[in-house]
Amino acid sequence: MRNAIAAVTAAVLVCGAIAAPLALATPTTNVVRISAVASGLKYSTKILKARAGAVTIRFTNRSHLRHNVRLEIGEKEYGGTRTIGHGVTQVTVHLAKGVYHFYCSVPGHEDAGMSGKLTVS
Repeated sequence: MRNAIAAVTAAVLVCGAIAAPLALATPTTNVVRISAVASGLKYSTKILKARAGAVTIRFTNRSHLRHNVRLEIGEKEYGGTRTIGHGVTQVTVHLAKGVYHFYCSVPGHEDAGMSGKLTVS
C-alpha cells in the first residue's frame, strides 16, 4: 500500500511540474481601447487603466486625419501604435506598474489636446 501511495504522489508531482511551466508560458493580455473622434484633435478619453504585463492598445481612428497613440513616462518612450488615417491598428507592449502619458505624436496634435493618462496597476 505504501508503494502505491508513493507512486500516486510521484505521478501528481510530475504532472504538476509539467503543468506549472505551461501555465506560466501563456501571458495574460489586457486590451485598452481608445479612439480618435471623427472631427477635432482629441481622443475619446483622457483616462485609461490596465494591469501590469502585456497590454494591447487597440486604436480606432474615426478621423481622416492621421493619428497614433504613443506611451511615455518622462522622456522614456515605451512604444505605441502605427500612425494611420481612418481605420484600426493595435500594438502589444509590456508595461510595469506606473502612470504613463499617452499622446498623439503627429506634430501639433499633443499640444492641441490629444493626450491623457494610462494607469497600470
